[in-house]
Amino acid sequence: MGSIADLLGDQLRAGLAQLVDPDADGDAPEAAEASSVGSSSASPTAAERAREAAMEAVLDEADLEPAHARTELTLRGDLDMDDVSLYAVVARVEREAKVGFSDAQIEGWQTLGDLLDAAATAASQS
Repeated sequence: MGSIADLLGDQLRAGLAQLVDPDADGDAPEAAEASSVGSSSASPTAAERAREAAMEAVLDEADLEPAHARTELTLRGDLDMDDVSLYAVVARVEREAKVGFSDAQIEGWQTLGDLLDAAATAASQS
C-alpha cells in the first residue's frame, strides 16, 4: 500500500495545479517545485523546504492568514482541522517534500509546531 500522498496527493495536487495555472499539464511535482523556488541566491535546505511546504499546506487548508500563524496553535482546536483536512495537509507535504509519516506520528501532533518540526525532521533524515 502506498503512502497517504500516493493515495490522495496525486489527484489533489493535479486539481490544485489546474486551479492555480489552467494551462498546466497536471504534472504536480514540477508545478510545486517551480512555485517554491525563491529569488535568494542561497538554496534552502531540505528541512527548510519541507517546513515551508507544511506551512503553505496548513495556511491553505485552514484558511489561516500568515500573520496569525503561531507554532502553539492547536491543529484540531485553534485551526479546526478534522481528519480529512489534516490528511490533505499530510498528503501535500509528503508529495512536495518527498517524505513520509506514519499514522502514529500524525496522531501525536497536537500543534502547528509539531507538524512543522516533524516535516523538517523527516526531510533532514531522508
